[in-house]
Amino acid sequence: MALVQRPLRGSRISTFYPVKNLPSLSSLDSAFQLQEYISLLIRLDVHDVDAIVSIPGRAGKQKEKESNKEGESADDTKDKAVNVDEACWKYEQLRRLAQDLSHPLITMLQQVCTRTTCPKMKAGEWLYLCVAHGNDVAMEQCCAIDYILHTLDSATALLNSPRAFPSRLQIPPASHRHFTSLARRLGRIFAHAYFHHREEFEQAEAESSLYARFLALTEKFDLVPADFLVIPPRAVASSSEERSGSMVPAVGLDVPPPTLLGASLHVDTSSSS
Repeated sequence: MALVQRPLRGSRISTFYPVKNLPSLSSLDSAFQLQEYISLLIRLDVHDVDAIVSIPGRAGKQKEKESNKEGESADDTKDKAVNVDEACWKYEQLRRLAQDLSHPLITMLQQVCTRTTCPKMKAGEWLYLCVAHGNDVAMEQCCAIDYILHTLDSATALLNSPRAFPSRLQIPPASHRHFTSLARRLGRIFAHAYFHHREEFEQAEAESSLYARFLALTEKFDLVPADFLVIPPRAVASSSEERSGSMVPAVGLDVPPPTLLGASLHVDTSSSS
């Protein structure tokens, strides 16, 4: 039986999303099952990033089993299992990530990150050029907040482009290359916020665990090489001790900004002074 979750006329907004348990993916009767399923996962527990980014039927078996134990048997659930395409799952995850970046992180950054305080888009010694200006041969600089908004706009435009992604139900192999590019560019927003607006980054992360979700997603599907993740791994603590496997930033760690030498693949350590 399909599960319909829609607000009734006259309902209060506080009752719109009463997600107390997670329905099975097969019970969602919609053309956009994955989008709705990810939304339900986030509303259920925004900090359980491992469950949010895991493909249903693989790492998320336990949650579906618990949510279905009252109404369906294990055999019924198995019969109704939905085979999720990995490319479609990554697409929907990146689409939701770009959507969630707007609030609370970018909303907070717009209050403190201005053309005066951050005239260049930097993360430590890393300087990023904006693709919205010029072309691939001669890109230009813009202030950090403009770079962030341009990056988010271009990511949204690409994800909704009928040429790059003609269907959300089947991603053509030629479009898979966009996933890495999208993740790498979105990651720069987190990097700038972390090294230049730490208070806003930590406050937004405490509310949404968005960078923890981004990091879990990139690690699970190898979207971004470790060399491009300029936020040091030690700045993110595993929350398995606190939140059953999700990840949250370790607040208060004194982490120096990244340097170009530190990001070098071959650092000469033979000479000593």
